[in-house]
Amino acid sequence: MNSPIWAAVSGWELNAELEGLNALNIETLFTALEGKELIYDGPHKSVLLHHFSRLVASRPNNLRSQVQRVYLSILCHDEAELTGALLDLYLTLDGRGLALRKRLLDQGAEMLRKEELDLFSEILADGDNSRLLQLSKQKSVLCNGNFSLH
Repeated sequence: MNSPIWAAVSGWELNAELEGLNALNIETLFTALEGKELIYDGPHKSVLLHHFSRLVASRPNNLRSQVQRVYLSILCHDEAELTGALLDLYLTLDGRGLALRKRLLDQGAEMLRKEELDLFSEILADGDNSRLLQLSKQKSVLCNGNFSLH
């Protein structure tokens, strides 16, 4: 075992990498992505929420990722993420998918502030997406380009 490759990798702490947080994150992503369910039923919801936010930022027309992001926001009890996820979904659908938008809003209604819920409801009723800009864009990955990897 005197090869240069063996010499290069012999100092790596492979076991530490395989048992670390990054390995857990990767395993969680593979498990979730191979599943057919829209709602993740596992212990690492916040890891997946961040991943699906990145997916929506890179592929906003992937409706499945958008819906999974909304559900993960609800499961994580994160009001800011839910607002951003719904905002991005409404922008992407641009008036289409009324039943889907209504159902997702109903499912997350308890987590939203009254002003946000009322505004989303009014937008559903009148279809005026320009009013979405009145919402907090803090966690929107499509509205203002402030998406962060951290």
